[in-house]
Amino acid sequence: MINENDPSTLTTSGRLLNYNEAIKSGLETGLTFTKLMDQLIKTHDADELVAAATQLADFKLDSDYVTFPHQYSNADYYLLFMSRMLELHDQGKHVMVQSRDHHEELTQQLTPLGDRGTFSFRVETSENGGVFYRERATGQSLFYLNLDRKMFRFNSHALTQLFIIDLHDTVPADTVKASVQILVDFARYLKEDYGYSVDFNVLDAANQQNYAVRSADLPAGVVDRLFVAAAKNEYMLTNGVNGNGAQIQLDRNVVVDIFNNQLEGQPEWVLTVHDDDQKVSWFDILLRYPFMRDWYLENLDDLEIVSDPLIFS
Repeated sequence: MINENDPSTLTTSGRLLNYNEAIKSGLETGLTFTKLMDQLIKTHDADELVAAATQLADFKLDSDYVTFPHQYSNADYYLLFMSRMLELHDQGKHVMVQSRDHHEELTQQLTPLGDRGTFSFRVETSENGGVFYRERATGQSLFYLNLDRKMFRFNSHALTQLFIIDLHDTVPADTVKASVQILVDFARYLKEDYGYSVDFNVLDAANQQNYAVRSADLPAGVVDRLFVAAAKNEYMLTNGVNGNGAQIQLDRNVVVDIFNNQLEGQPEWVLTVHDDDQKVSWFDILLRYPFMRDWYLENLDDLEIVSDPLIFS
């Protein structure tokens, strides 16, 4: 008896039929891909956009019998998604997607920053999944995005290294602020449109935001050095509530506190920024006040704002 599922026993017609069906299946996969691409590129519906991006991020175009020689990587579809998301909110002019000649690879520039930064996504291969948005020349991963888990996390270390340190001497603070605001807006749209869990981290301007610093038990000398720096710049640093930590009032009723947030048990030192309009973040403080920036960077081993430890080790 002939087993029709055993290739060695198939008739010539059976082999050709199987081959033809495999070709059809491969071509159908290609058509599905083109429909998703149309949806990603053309839709004006936010839900359709994220649905297309989520499928394309894991799409496998090739089959055993049909291969497509010119393909973008899965990471590139995240760039298209980000650009389209901004476009749907009338922010499309703030990013520019570029493609290399004779090679299917996309990169992105933040318009205010120009050629001072080129960005792309890198797929995370661990069980966490998702992607990292990185500056290609420095390798700094500014944020993490996971479409399946509806998760977005900023990385304070990379933001500080790239924008506060590397570009400090060559890019004006206003340009840095405008560039970073594009990333903040993208995260905000994900939160507002899709209910994503977003950690704005060092970019969070909410008054209730506590920025946890790296050193849980902050050395006394760190705060003492801020007293000295503030006095030299004609600002008054006062003791915090009950003598816990310190407080400095800057311009326009902006107040920065550094204090032990857990007086009993295990200590946890945090920074907070308060302003009337809740528009100033710790990142803004580092941009606006050189003496605060210098103090922060000189004590970075203790003061660096902690990012999500499950994502950024």
